[in-house]
Amino acid sequence: MKNALVLQSGGMTAVINASLVGVVRAGKGAFEKIYGARYGVHGLVKGDVIDLSALSDSELDRIEKTPSGFLGSSRVRLNEDLTEQAFAKTILPKEIDAVFMIGGNDTAYNGKFLSEYSSRTGRSLQVIGIPKTIDNDLPYMYFCPGYPSIARYIAISTQEAGLDTLAMRHSDPVKIIEVMGRNAGWIVLASALLKKKDRQPPHLLGLPEIPLDIDEFVEKVERTYKEYGFVVAVISETVRDKNGVRIGEKREGITSDGFGHQYVESASQRLCSIIERRLGLRARWDRPGTFQRMSACHVSEVDRRTARGAGEFGVKLAKEGMSGVEVTIEKEGFGWVEIDEIAETERLLPEEFREKETGLPTKGFYDYALPLLGDGLPDYSWMY
Repeated sequence: MKNALVLQSGGMTAVINASLVGVVRAGKGAFEKIYGARYGVHGLVKGDVIDLSALSDSELDRIEKTPSGFLGSSRVRLNEDLTEQAFAKTILPKEIDAVFMIGGNDTAYNGKFLSEYSSRTGRSLQVIGIPKTIDNDLPYMYFCPGYPSIARYIAISTQEAGLDTLAMRHSDPVKIIEVMGRNAGWIVLASALLKKKDRQPPHLLGLPEIPLDIDEFVEKVERTYKEYGFVVAVISETVRDKNGVRIGEKREGITSDGFGHQYVESASQRLCSIIERRLGLRARWDRPGTFQRMSACHVSEVDRRTARGAGEFGVKLAKEGMSGVEVTIEKEGFGWVEIDEIAETERLLPEEFREKETGLPTKGFYDYALPLLGDGLPDYSWMY
């Protein structure tokens, strides 16, 4: 094989660069050069690439432990014109034999499109998908690289926010934490992974899979406040009301991304306003925003190790002549499926992972998710 190209796409994570480094390290013996497309599809179609194979081992070590995307990202959907530009500007001039695409289900769509286009036009090109998403919503994955780190971040942060709310209960007794997760509640549920007693947060959850009845939610806040003297709820930014409308739906300005996914504003802010108006309780809201998905402060070593291994396994598949496939994460090791099995699909939270009455995690979820957080988890005191 002559040369390879790797790109990063979609939302960032704390370990996406580990997958990039895995591709580069494993690919150094398999390809003459390994290029990186700057800003994902933008670099692919404009010929804006850098030579990653020239990076030293010490530079690769630093990149692997750097959060967010070293190459930059994009949310651009490939079409015929853009793909033809990619061949004309990048793939043919740089003699690219293999493209490694690190991303989620939208990136898998682009990989599928690129693979099918090259076959249809008689051009030889291997396309390998490397999984990444904090949403943990890709099928055929035991977990998705990026999820264990955000789960660790949210689990710890929920306890810390709870301690703050408990201490400030006489002035700010209600806290709503709004986390990411497009249509699946994996991140919301992770907020409860360090909960050991009923009194500890989170007390209430708002999952995107379950409509949130605002009247019932306010009643639960009131009951919880009367029982514990403070309330911490964790909701998804995409939580929907009982009519199926996103509570934080954005209605003005730029309302969706390049794949048609709707942007949201603050569901938590709206809920806090309703609580204050109806209950007369001061309610605050926290939105970790992009901090949660790419912060290096709570990286799971399980996550980083797996992300790096996924990149390395992708090169192994390329060396075996595979194309149009996606690396899968198994409970032990790696596998692969056709990339069209991943493209634009979602794995929602299984019902057996959440209690029907409370929405809180079942033992099955704890058994699944807690080991993914890695070692060194805090054990805070909840004495008073």
